[in-house]
Amino acid sequence: MFAMEVSIPAGAQPVLPQPERTPVAVRAAIARLDSAALARFEEDWAATMTRAREEYSVLPVRHLVEHWWLWVAVTRWPALAARLRECEQIVARSGDRATRRAASAEIGAILETAAQAA
Repeated sequence: MFAMEVSIPAGAQPVLPQPERTPVAVRAAIARLDSAALARFEEDWAATMTRAREEYSVLPVRHLVEHWWLWVAVTRWPALAARLRECEQIVARSGDRATRRAASAEIGAILETAAQAA
């Protein structure tokens, strides 16, 4: 059920190039990949900007951009994105601890694979 090693199939191509780690570039990539996700990004962006102003810090913005940059890194590979969603559902719904842990480990491997491919 769970892949011991996650990899991108040889010859597979992402649906779009990985953007730079900037708010504008990440937002544009999200817009191309998923309009529902773009709405979530915009909500997150507004909340993050409020938090950044309140804290007098750019760290909330950096964390938001990193989170969504990684989302793009995974989503631009449809097979990886589909498997990530499957693993998330397993973690959320399984009553078996070992199954949840294996799915969580695979999520980490998927994120790492996508980040390295970026």
